Amino acid sequence: MSRSRLTDEEIAGLLQEVENGAPLEAVCASAHVSIRTFYRWKQKFAGLAPAGVRRLRALSLENQELRRLLAQKSAIIGAPRDVDPRPRAPGARQADLGAREMHGLGLGRFATVRVSAIGDAKAAR
Repeated sequence: MSRSRLTDEEIAGLLQEVENGAPLEAVCASAHVSIRTFYRWKQKFAGLAPAGVRRLRALSLENQELRRLLAQKSAIIGAPRDVDPRPRAPGARQADLGAREMHGLGLGRFATVRVSAIGDAKAAR
């Protein structure tokens, strides 16, 4: 799709002219656009004033920047790590998996504490 010759603020101004009672055909002829294009603009901007269009553009740019930052952070978080900073016991990974399974069974948030205490008691015997 080709780029518009008019800025978004100018388009919003044309939409306001028609809302204020100017004939649609005259406004479209003065802007050198078709009536179909006018209705597409009307659907896109939905009665925003030129200041509202500027705000919409600013929010859109801010949203793009936030999405870019989120993608960068997600890539950093999801990147494989060479060394785990937390020291773990040899069987700790299996215990973590067991904790997730127990939590999924509805045994409660502290089920792993109860189970590890029972396991420690059995190991002490």
